[in-house]
Amino acid sequence: MTSLNHNSISEIRALLDSRGIALKKRFGQNFLVDGNIRTRLGDRIVGELPNPLPPDREVWEIGPGLGALTDELLARNVPLRLFEIDRGVIAILRERYGDDPPIEEGDFLDTFGAAPPPGAIVGNLPYHSAGAIIPRIVETGVPAPVMVFLLQREMVDRITAAVGNKNYSAFSVLVQNHYTVSIAFHVPAVAFYPRPRVDSAVAIFRERPERPDPRLSAQLSRVTRTAFAQRRKTLRNTLKAYLPQLQACGIDPSLRPEHLPPERFLAIALQICLEMS
Repeated sequence: MTSLNHNSISEIRALLDSRGIALKKRFGQNFLVDGNIRTRLGDRIVGELPNPLPPDREVWEIGPGLGALTDELLARNVPLRLFEIDRGVIAILRERYGDDPPIEEGDFLDTFGAAPPPGAIVGNLPYHSAGAIIPRIVETGVPAPVMVFLLQREMVDRITAAVGNKNYSAFSVLVQNHYTVSIAFHVPAVAFYPRPRVDSAVAIFRERPERPDPRLSAQLSRVTRTAFAQRRKTLRNTLKAYLPQLQACGIDPSLRPEHLPPERFLAIALQICLEMS
């Protein structure tokens, strides 16, 4: 494995320039250049992993970039599988690591289905990618007992928002019915290159004991997206097609979606599934 000083912005820039790699805004590429935070993140991830990690399970790292977090985890003997979309970055990763850890090339949303089940999922995810990746993981039932993501603070606020909060959304409901989510620590914008405009946070996702199955998850997603599409309207208007199910669940249709707890949305989805079976 070849080394790279992940603390050195000049070394990172020189490497990217030598390969003709321009950072792509659509990929949200921000490299973690603070060594103390990388160490802290690596320790936290290892502390959250199932102990012992099943011998046939790897930890998926989404968007490893140049390997800043990858190096931390390999140094802690964590078995990894990398998912990376940028071809230029993939070439650097292959030069640095060879074929171990294995790399799944392409958009995670297109490649994760063929990979063996993970023991955990980790990654430094940009805002727009997290908004697509996390719901897909949840909805498809990927068996990840724990996930640790470095996310923009705004994204963490959306995921952890409580009922009635302005950030409470279909995303909040979906995730909170599958995982309990907590903030491990905050990460300032200055810890990244290029420096983002907002701060970030490390979020820990721990699988709930009775996580819904994929069929129920998909129905939950449909119901919540429909309800929150017009969040200022009442459920009577947004979920008019499901009024019998609301009645069966004892849910007041005069409520707005932002005032209905996650477990009550799950009850609606379950009622729909039961009636369809």
